[in-house]
Amino acid sequence: MPNWCSTRYACTGDQNELQSLYERMNRLAQMKEPLKPNGFGTTWLGNLVEDLGVDFNKVQCRGSWDGLELDGGVLRFWTETAWYRCTEVEDLIKEKYPSIEIFFLCEEPGMCIYEKNSDVYFDEEYIVDYSAGDRYYLSEAGALNELSEIFGIDFADIDEAMILVSEHNDKEDNDDDQIYVHKFELVD
Repeated sequence: MPNWCSTRYACTGDQNELQSLYERMNRLAQMKEPLKPNGFGTTWLGNLVEDLGVDFNKVQCRGSWDGLELDGGVLRFWTETAWYRCTEVEDLIKEKYPSIEIFFLCEEPGMCIYEKNSDVYFDEEYIVDYSAGDRYYLSEAGALNELSEIFGIDFADIDEAMILVSEHNDKEDNDDDQIYVHKFELVD
């Protein structure tokens, strides 16, 4: 069983190409049956690959999309995929729609992957994640504020806060009381 990777996308480019990709993905999502049998349904990334004219067996496409919307010249959706984001599907979209630029924010906690390629479309810098269930996507200032409220201390910087987070987690025997702070790495 894989670890699941969540990726949010924001796509920009020629409005006609964005509209075409949106309509294609929306049509596939509305189908009663997927193009090929799979465990993900009609929003399986393999359906998109096949509809773009490529054999799904030749492209890593284990996952699905959801939350499709086209608003203000930006196509947005998110995916749940095995292990990592499906970069081969991204490459295929860019091949078929050359004007489209793909921006993403990707997280796969099991492998400690926290990446994004845009501060414009994804301004989150950190995730403050509580084992008990709460999760916050924050700027550095927001993360410092959240941690300051938890510990009742005004931190000078994130490094100082991380020292106290580490000490706190080392002392806590109950997993539900752990606090995890992850920084999104800006990648090309």
